[in-house]
Amino acid sequence: MNYWVLLLSIVLALLPAVVLTSLISRTTRAWICRIAFLVSVGLILSPWLWVRLGYDVPARAALLIVTGAFAGGIVLSAATAGIVEDNAPPSLGVQRMVLAYHAPSTVPRRRVPRGKRLLDIVGASVGLALTLPLWPIIGLLIWFEEPGPVFFTKNSVGLGGATFRQFKFRSMRYGAERLTGPVASPAGDPRTLRVGQRLRRWHLDELPELINVLGGTMSLVGPRPLRTILVLSHLRTVPGYAERHTVRPGIACLAQIEKFHMPPQERLEKDLAYIQHQSVMFDLRLLGRAVLTTIRGERRYHSDPPLVPSNRTTADPVNGSGGPAEPIEHAGQLPGA
Repeated sequence: MNYWVLLLSIVLALLPAVVLTSLISRTTRAWICRIAFLVSVGLILSPWLWVRLGYDVPARAALLIVTGAFAGGIVLSAATAGIVEDNAPPSLGVQRMVLAYHAPSTVPRRRVPRGKRLLDIVGASVGLALTLPLWPIIGLLIWFEEPGPVFFTKNSVGLGGATFRQFKFRSMRYGAERLTGPVASPAGDPRTLRVGQRLRRWHLDELPELINVLGGTMSLVGPRPLRTILVLSHLRTVPGYAERHTVRPGIACLAQIEKFHMPPQERLEKDLAYIQHQSVMFDLRLLGRAVLTTIRGERRYHSDPPLVPSNRTTADPVNGSGGPAEPIEHAGQLPGA
């Protein structure tokens, strides 16, 4: 019985939208998708409540109704715009130019501190297990405000200068950069969805990055990944900028904890300070500070002790164990870089 309820709610969500979306504008189409969702929930929920009053109908059927209606909307969105917005992927030529700045002979990778990868796997696994119940709720809120893709991918630069797909929940309007091209999103960006503002405030839009951590393209702690096209600009203007890509990028980082935005040179100094002091214990301290920063909504209090000594803001060419940095095979090298 429950499966029939789920299937019926999906069909009812799809039928009115499929018929009408080809005949109306994009703005109105979003409202049709919302209305289809609400109508399908109402059509099934009303008789369910009536039956529920007189008969022993499982309460979980109500959850299945909402789930089915939402699934119908997602199917429609996936058929028209996809479920993931792949935003402004860089050309192969741009990726090759970025890789050219990261030749292993000139920018060797740093040794990974012992236990760091284990911390990433355990932390990401626990994080996913605890937060997965929130994902359908977040997806529904995003989709209901603007029917379309729920997820968003940033094409960012990771370890060794290789471009990877950084997963996030979509917090901006679909196709926000269609007219502007790739640009950084400032605080209070008018293109941000209302629910996106709340997601960014609590960093919930970054939950899918836990998948990147499990996949090995990111770490729990490390320099924040930036978009490939923006990184290319910084590589051309900031000496030594490629040094921040000698470790895996992270969800939390020293620079992010202290400021929302900062100039590329200052960000590089903060990232090099982290690279110099990276260890499992330091990562745990940064994760704890990142949680406090998120809860209180401010980057730093005057009473907070500095996370690194103020007289050492740049990294020497040493690895996390104190020895010389060792070149490691340069993964992701493209032909002709």
